[in-house]
Amino acid sequence: MFLSQLWLTNFRNYENAHLRFNEGITLITGNNGNGKTNLLEAIAWFSKGKSFRGSPNEALILQNEEKAILRAEISKETRKTMLEAEIKAFGKNQIQINGKKINNKKELQEKIKTTIFGPEDLSLIKGTPSERRNYLDELLIDLHVKNQLVKTSFEKCLKQRNTLLKQARGKLTSEIKTTLDVWDEKFAENGQKLAEKRINLLEQLKPEIENIFNKFTKNRDAVLFEYQQLWEKEKLIEELQAERETDIRRGITTIGPHRDEIGIKVNNLLSKNHSSQGEQRSLALGLRLAGHEIVKKTTGIEPIILLDDVFSELDDTRCQILIELLPKKQAVLTTTGELPSGVKPDYKYHVTDGSIKSSE
Repeated sequence: MFLSQLWLTNFRNYENAHLRFNEGITLITGNNGNGKTNLLEAIAWFSKGKSFRGSPNEALILQNEEKAILRAEISKETRKTMLEAEIKAFGKNQIQINGKKINNKKELQEKIKTTIFGPEDLSLIKGTPSERRNYLDELLIDLHVKNQLVKTSFEKCLKQRNTLLKQARGKLTSEIKTTLDVWDEKFAENGQKLAEKRINLLEQLKPEIENIFNKFTKNRDAVLFEYQQLWEKEKLIEELQAERETDIRRGITTIGPHRDEIGIKVNNLLSKNHSSQGEQRSLALGLRLAGHEIVKKTTGIEPIILLDDVFSELDDTRCQILIELLPKKQAVLTTTGELPSGVKPDYKYHVTDGSIKSSE
């Protein structure tokens, strides 16, 4: 499976655009702010059903327009599949596969997958625990769309429980206690399910990440990943009840999977505080590449690699190692400068303020 064509209408800064792709590497060049990342965002939209940058629908639509339209042709051997998305500023987006309207993003996400690399990936190592939790949760959804329900069910319970705690205003009335007992059960059930899936996924990822990191460091350093939770497995409901007084006083849920962390250490030192920026970038690349391999092995679909100006953030040695490690099926790269030696694009495009020209 590979992306063979992409059309954009009123998407970001593109009024109309059409690009052809093939297996191998497609290079997109241009100065900053001209729309290179917007093209990657358009491709990734089909795999995520949303902007990977976290932008709302209205931000994806060209100024003074009511909607944007994305179309993608997916080729697999002799078969072609047409995906179409109508993104609306207001109301529900419309999605079609081969002209047939679908109501569930699951069908769309089973047709195309992407692995996205960007300079901001450094936050997977240096950022807050939520960055690392989100990495695992998004990867779980890439592996199977049904995991979206696991995540949203837990988030609903967390939201309802926090709303109830705020309503209590520091006082545990009999009515609040009865309702809280109900939500504690649901919170514990869904929370334990989400945490278990995260832990199992991290166990799958560990050998992949360690292998990749060792290639970047030439086996000089030892890396350790650990899922850290402040509550005991299978005892979340008991711990919620033990923390109830604190939660009532603070008006928030202070324990659960939304507070869990993925500890990352290099040579037994916490990476976010002690590793060099080069080591941190190697770890971030390892997380992305390992996730890519797990998705490929589990789903049978090799994601399209999307690299957003990644090489400019790496030294020459890491650039060459990344080139060797990158899957060869299909990749779309953006850059403002020169590519490292060893990268030979099959297609080239140049972007200037929403205008695209082939530069072959």
